[in-house]
Amino acid sequence: MTEPQITAVPMPGATSEHGPAIELQRILVPVDFSPASKDGLTFAGALADRFRSRLHLLHVIEPPGLPEWGYAHLARRDVKLRRAAEKKLPKLPSECGIDPGLIVGAEICAGEAEDAICNAAARVRADVIVLASHGLGGLRHAVFGSTAERVVRRAPCPVLTVRERVLRNKSAGINLFELKRLFVTTDFSSESKKAFPYAAALGRMFHSSLTLVYVVPGQLPAELSHIGIVLEQRRLMEEARKHLPPFARAEFAPDLDIDTRVLNGGSAHEICRMAAMQGADLIIMATHGHTGLKHFLVGSVTENVVRHAPCPVLVVRERENDFVKG
Repeated sequence: MTEPQITAVPMPGATSEHGPAIELQRILVPVDFSPASKDGLTFAGALADRFRSRLHLLHVIEPPGLPEWGYAHLARRDVKLRRAAEKKLPKLPSECGIDPGLIVGAEICAGEAEDAICNAAARVRADVIVLASHGLGGLRHAVFGSTAERVVRRAPCPVLTVRERVLRNKSAGINLFELKRLFVTTDFSSESKKAFPYAAALGRMFHSSLTLVYVVPGQLPAELSHIGIVLEQRRLMEEARKHLPPFARAEFAPDLDIDTRVLNGGSAHEICRMAAMQGADLIIMATHGHTGLKHFLVGSVTENVVRHAPCPVLVVRERENDFVKG
């Protein structure tokens, strides 16, 4: 498909003299023709329509998960899957109610999904990846992991993930991308502040209320006694409640409607629980991007939120292309 020239179009409400501007031009949408990815494309279409952006579709032919394919059959398998994808991909936008004028490109490639998605995002200079998560759990997740979580860890741009169940609960095409309540997380680190300009810019554009959340961890060093743990958690909660409001005032402009919450427990669980209680439309968080042994041992709060969130999650990394400028 020939890619037309993209021209940046000013977006009503996207800029403000008080803060950064949103420049969202190209959205990468991986699709696998499953019901979840079709719903994800519908969601991406609503996003593109709202921000006057363009969509680049990507279908990845992954290697077989089981060794039943011999070398001779493997080539035929890939040819067969590619031909099927070539027939399905041009029809997909209309099946999902997407204006064909929003499509700037579509491609099919072979390889590991997370590699192909991250490479394509860099190649087409995507401003954001919209990725529907199938929400694997239990043993299946432990064995295969989640493409969404691995993309979040490595992507060269922000990633907007939506779980399949969340998409199904949305009204069909009605206010599919309206943000009345934003939920942004912090641990007081400089890395977590990367999410703040996104929260501020989106909050102004949608006239949203913002909730800034800090979680006091439920697990403390094992050398503390039970009474010591209780007292230490109490002290940490009091300190956080004291420092979070002035921290929010220092980091966000006074024109924003922002509330602060201090929670206690497992970070991902508490973030998802409070987001569900408050009816959040979007969680915005930064990832520290742990890899290797540290990631294996402690996991990632961000990836656990992506897996269990009751609403879409926008994940930004410390070093990446940003669609919020200034």
